[in-house]
Amino acid sequence: MDEYSHPALRPTRYHWAAGTNVLHWLPALGGWIATAATSVMAAGGAEWAGTASILCAIGAASWSGVWLLALPLNRRFQRALDARLHARYENDYDFQVLGLSRRIHPDLADRVSEVSRLRDKAREILTEKFGDHDPFAKDNLEKLDRLAISYLQLLASLSEYDEYLSLVDPSSIESDLEAARQAVETASTELRPARLRTVELLQNRLERYRRVQSSVELIKAQCKNLNATMKLLIDQAMTAADPRRVGRDIDQVLHNIRESEILSSDLAAFDDLEREVEDARLGELN
Repeated sequence: MDEYSHPALRPTRYHWAAGTNVLHWLPALGGWIATAATSVMAAGGAEWAGTASILCAIGAASWSGVWLLALPLNRRFQRALDARLHARYENDYDFQVLGLSRRIHPDLADRVSEVSRLRDKAREILTEKFGDHDPFAKDNLEKLDRLAISYLQLLASLSEYDEYLSLVDPSSIESDLEAARQAVETASTELRPARLRTVELLQNRLERYRRVQSSVELIKAQCKNLNATMKLLIDQAMTAADPRRVGRDIDQVLHNIRESEILSSDLAAFDDLEREVEDARLGELN
């Protein structure tokens, strides 16, 4: 599926949302109706109607211009719309695979293809066996998509953590930490609080680095478990006589993922920590 073919990712989504907004088209429609009505009156001989018709047309066109040309370029409008679309398509596999693929390292592209293949095969088997009208079967298809999305989210987190580990040199942090501790011992009363803060920040950086290393191993283990589980679900779907049995198996896997979920948003804290260290050093210089 092409990225721009999804309604939540099309470049024209901002213009479409602005154009179909009731606050746009209702006043604009009223303006054009007033333009048509005053034009008829002008044709009937009403002298004031000609000027009114022109003003109504200008007003309607200007109103549409603001909504169709200016508003779609507004950053706040774009962010608000993207947030709504993301919430709306949170469990939409096509949307998630297009969005998450950009965060997943190219070396893991084969895993993205594999999980899509497994997901499609499982959906095909479940649909053929149980249909898509049975409430339990329909629920299973939705759970299966959430399972596949969880796998993609793990791959995205793995890519971002690996990138973080490749950019951070723990030996350099340890050297800076040792130097900072020595600086505390020789610091004056005025500089001591700032240098203690630097020591604290460097200790946090080192702790975070080690925690990310552990998280990477956990994510890799979860990816292997989830991949094996999806293959097992395909086998079970071929033999299970009750869709509720398949649903319970998927629920258990989703529960395990949530219990050990790794949030890639933690990476934002790493950037904040880097800035704090730099600010502390600048504070010492000043």
